[in-house]
Order: sequence, then C-alpha cells, then structure tokens
Amino acid sequence: MKKKTIVFSCLAVLFLLSAFSGFAGGLVSGGVGCLVICGVFAFLAFRSAKPVVETSSETPQVPNRFTPPANKSSVPRPLQDNTVNPNTVETPAAVPVPNIPAPHIAETAPTISPVSTSEDKTAAIQSATVSDAPDLSKQFEYLEIKVAGVTFKNEKGPTRQTILRKIHFNDKPFDEYVELGLREYEFDGKPAFGVYANNMQIGNIPADYVQFIIDNDARYEGICGINVYGGGRNENGYAISYGCKITLKYRKLNNE
Repeated sequence: MKKKTIVFSCLAVLFLLSAFSGFAGGLVSGGVGCLVICGVFAFLAFRSAKPVVETSSETPQVPNRFTPPANKSSVPRPLQDNTVNPNTVETPAAVPVPNIPAPHIAETAPTISPVSTSEDKTAAIQSATVSDAPDLSKQFEYLEIKVAGVTFKNEKGPTRQTILRKIHFNDKPFDEYVELGLREYEFDGKPAFGVYANNMQIGNIPADYVQFIIDNDARYEGICGINVYGGGRNENGYAISYGCKITLKYRKLNNE
C-alpha cells in the first residue's frame, strides 16, 4: 500500500469519528462538515490505491564514446637563435658539446692535431689537417689557447670553476650547446679579452695573445672548440681545479 493511501485513509477515519462526536454532542452542522471531509479523503484514498500503469518510453542508451586524442607527431623544437645545429649552418660562436670528452673539439670538416703546451707561450698557429675536404685546409687555420683566470670569481652569477664543471659534465644550461665568444675590455689601461660561454665569463685571453688577436681581427671567424679538463682530487686528496683550452678559427692570409 502506498504511503499517501495510508495517510488519506487515516484522515478519513479521523473525520468520520469527529462527525460521530458532533452528532452525539448536538452539533449537526459540524457533524455534516466532518462527513463531507471524510468522504473527500476516502475518495482520495480509494483513487490512490488504484494501480497506475506507467508507460515509460525507453530512451536508447547511447554508450559514451571516447575519442582518443589524435596522435601528436613528435616535431622537434625549432632551434633558438643561439642554438647551434652542426648539420645545417656553421655558427663559429656556438659549439655543440660532445657526449664523450675529447682532447680537442673542432669543426666537423677539419680536425686539429693536438697542441703541445710550451712555456714561452708563443702564438703559434696550426693549420688544420683535413681528410674529406682538402680545400678547407687552404682556407682556414686554427689557434689553440689556454684560457687564463679560470679560478677567479665573477661579480655576479656562478663562479668560473662551477661553469667549467657544468660544461665538462654537460650539465644545464650546457646540456644542448655551448655558445662561445670573446668580449674586449680594458684592464689597467690596456686592452684585454674575456672568454664567455653562454654569456657567462669563464676566463680571459692571456696577455701574450691579446696583440695577436687585435692584429688579426679582420680574418677572425670565431671560437670553434673548447676542451675542459681537470676536476676530481689528486693523490693527496686536494681538489684539482678545472682548466680549459679554446680553439680560434682564422682565414688564411693567402685567401683574403
């Protein structure tokens, strides 16, 4: 039995009893009113007790469709302005860092034979030895310089030793490329050159090479290699400082 049927039945019985009480007490009009109300509730109870046939139109269930996202083809990021892609354009000031440390880093075509360090610091220029492109050996020559001042601290940012260590281990921001360059300034009233990697100073050009760089500025092409060495500790447990050598690229005089 439905809940509202029970409620209507109870109300009908209640007003029926009230009608009998009214007739017994001499309240005829009140008894008649209670009988009318009792009849109304009885009718409602009777009607609510009838079974109601509900026709529910079934709406076809449409399963949720999951459309997988379209496969995004992995497109390589466009190179930034200061990013070097050695397979496309040769940028003298940006040199990719190799995964395996090599004794000397140079351009793709020429390979430079190792330079033996001498105490007299003579600015000796070595010609490139080329296997696949012999004509390039007639166009360029290379000068390897040991960078000075690598243990000094910069006024801002990380120390030069920290920068060299990151270059050596290909840590960020040198995990994709190293952009090398020279910046001229004055020191004690004399011209000098700072060596920079990704706009952070890692050292200076030794004083013995400054005049050579100034005199050959017209045929200077850029820095085409860097070799970071050192690190770790010696047999006595003392830390070994990092050092580096850079390779400068020049056009040969007979091709100007």
